[in-house]
Amino acid sequence: MKPDTRAIALAFSLLGAAGARADGLAIAHAWAPATAPRAIVGRVYLTIANNGPEVDHLVAASTDVARAAEVSGIRILQDVPNQRHLVNIDIPPGGKITFSPGGYHILLRNLKHPLVAGESFKVDLTFEKAGDIPVDVKVEAPKPAAP
Repeated sequence: MKPDTRAIALAFSLLGAAGARADGLAIAHAWAPATAPRAIVGRVYLTIANNGPEVDHLVAASTDVARAAEVSGIRILQDVPNQRHLVNIDIPPGGKITFSPGGYHILLRNLKHPLVAGESFKVDLTFEKAGDIPVDVKVEAPKPAAP
C-alpha cells in the first residue's frame, strides 16, 4: 500500500514546520529542554515521518554540543524506568515515530556547555537508507511536570 503523502505533509504542517527532509523522511519539531548550568546530560526530542516506500532505520546521532549522542529509549523493569541505548529504530513507510519525554530520545552525554533556552544547535541523524540528515534543534525552557 502506498503511503498517503498528503496526509503526512498535513500532519507535519500542523506540528509547526517540517524541519529537515531527505529521501522521503521528514523531521519536525526538534527541541531540547534547557539544562542546569553544570548539567552534563541533555536530551533531544523530535518527530520523524517516513513518506517513502520502504522502511528506514535511525542508526546513530552526533552533535558538536556533547562528546557523545545516543539514540535511547525508556523501558519499565519491575516498576523502575530504565534507559537503554538502542541500536536502531524502524520508521515504517507511511508511519511516524515521536521522540518525547519518557520515551525515545537522543541522549547527549558530557555536554560541552549548558543548553540555554532560545539558543539552537545541530544534530546529525544517520539513517540506514537516507544517510546523514542535519537537524536544527531549538532549546526550549523546561516544561512543567504534569500533576
